[in-house]
Amino acid sequence: MNIILKYNKIQSSLSQLDCQISAAETHGIACGMLATNIATDKSSWLDELIEEDNINATEVTTLEQLFEQSLQQLNDSNLNFSLLLPDDEVDLAKRLSAAKEWSQGLLYGTALAGLKELTKIPDDSREFLQDVAKIASSGDFDLEEGEEAEDSYAEIVEYLRVGTLLLSEELQPTKLDTAVH
Repeated sequence: MNIILKYNKIQSSLSQLDCQISAAETHGIACGMLATNIATDKSSWLDELIEEDNINATEVTTLEQLFEQSLQQLNDSNLNFSLLLPDDEVDLAKRLSAAKEWSQGLLYGTALAGLKELTKIPDDSREFLQDVAKIASSGDFDLEEGEEAEDSYAEIVEYLRVGTLLLSEELQPTKLDTAVH
């Protein structure tokens, strides 16, 4: 199951709601919150994104659908989870920038959901989040256009995808309720 809602549709909804963050970061926040605590309520996520006076029911519904899809994907037994990023036809630099924004969102989402100390989580999850922090804080990626650069981008996205699934598996409150305290 891939993200049914497309990057441009979510970006358009965010613009209509005067949100100052990208679709990638928005999805990253949702995934960080859900990976840390699958019981996260979408209203707490929406409160982070939307100012109360900017509510547009149609656009909010689109965002709610994104949250629900993210929840379904993180719970999918076939591991059919994907990041909301621009399509492959978009310039590589823009896709890399979106992956960086997604990473920033994931870290922010984990903090919003209560993850305060990396020392209290399993080693694999801690290492993954440390790597995500490096991706999120990196400057411009030094990749030239071409097949090798596309392969590197695909590896980064796959690492983020699989790592998020691992994080979700290891941090669920029923499995590790001390991680979020």
